[in-house]
Formats: sequence, C-alpha cells, structure tokens
Amino acid sequence: VTPPQTPRSAATLRGATVILGERAVLRDLDLEVGPGITVLRGPNGAGKTTAIRALAGLVPLARGTREVPSDVLYLGHRSQMLHGLTVRENLRFFSELRGRTSHSPAYPASLGASGARAARIGEAIGRWGLAADADRPVERLSAGQRRRASLARRDTEWCGLTLLDEPFAELDDSAAALLRASLIEARDRGAAVLVASHGHAELDQLAGHVHGMRDGRIQ
Repeated sequence: VTPPQTPRSAATLRGATVILGERAVLRDLDLEVGPGITVLRGPNGAGKTTAIRALAGLVPLARGTREVPSDVLYLGHRSQMLHGLTVRENLRFFSELRGRTSHSPAYPASLGASGARAARIGEAIGRWGLAADADRPVERLSAGQRRRASLARRDTEWCGLTLLDEPFAELDDSAAALLRASLIEARDRGAAVLVASHGHAELDQLAGHVHGMRDGRIQ
C-alpha cells in the first residue's frame, strides 16, 4: 500500500514559554518544523521533551503561540498503545479513529476502507517484525516489542506531522534501521517529522534542520 503525498504544512512555536511547577522549562522558544526531518538535540533537561509536548498540545503555554496542522501523531516515551488490546487491535483502533477524525488530504476517504486498512496493518506488522506477536496483548510484550508496535502506527496512520521523542530508546539494531528507513520514506513523500534525540548522530545527515537546545532555548 503506497502512502499518499502529504501537503506541505508546518508547525510552529513562537515565543513559547512553558512553566512546570515553578520552573520555566521553555523560555521564549521559536521553533518551526516544515516538510522533512527536523532534529532537536541537547542534554537531559534541555527542554526537548517539553518542546515536543508543547507542539502536541499536551502542555499549556504560559506565553507565546502554537500552530500545528490537524493531522499530528505524537509518540513519546511511553508506548502509546492501549493495554488489554493486542498489537493488531491497537493498530486497527488508532487507524479507524484517525480515519473518523482526520479532515486532512493526507488521509483520503479511500484509505478508510476496511480492506485497505487491514492490508496496511498487515504490512506494518510484518515490517516491524511483529507477526508472531500481533495477537498478543501489548502488556505481555517486551519493552522493545512495545516500542516497535508503537512505531508501527507511523505506517498505518500517515500523518502530515509526526513528533517523536527519543524514538530509538529500547530498539535493537534491526529495529533502529527500520525506523531510519521509515523516517526517510516520510521525508521523501513530503511529511514533516520532528525527532528529539540525544544520540544517533546519523540522523543529522538525513535532517534538513538540526537544532541544539539548552536551558529551554534553541542555541
């Protein structure tokens, strides 16, 4: 199943300040994420996770503005999967939900057909090496398997903007190679991807923009 072309959209934070507790975690941050791969780098506590969560609308802005397209996929530190459901059931649930709620041309109505959806899910399960575990509840999977299952959502939802926070955590070498290939595929079809990572320097060669962060600001 070939992904559709994605409209050229951008996400921005302008003068974004986020205060958690009594600490300013982001300080007047300006960030734009356009088509292609954008990488955020910085040590622990630099504000990378908060910047991504601010774009996802998961933390309030004390000051500043946020603009994002309507079709956003956020994959953070947790698996973003529903316990009690199998891998296949999770992918089907989120794909159906995306189909019902997305109004973006990146997700045309034809992709919502049950046959097309089942084919997409089957391909993603195979691609991410989850065929033997596709019908097991996600809570019975290893941390690495749960991470693979979560990342498989990128292949079943096809959003214009994907926000990935330390996506290589808990991945073995083969899964890390799959993720790099998936990022290249998204870049080549015009999607926008923001990746926060303190490692994997090879990402910088794939990215159109690499931003260093420290103390809640872009350096």
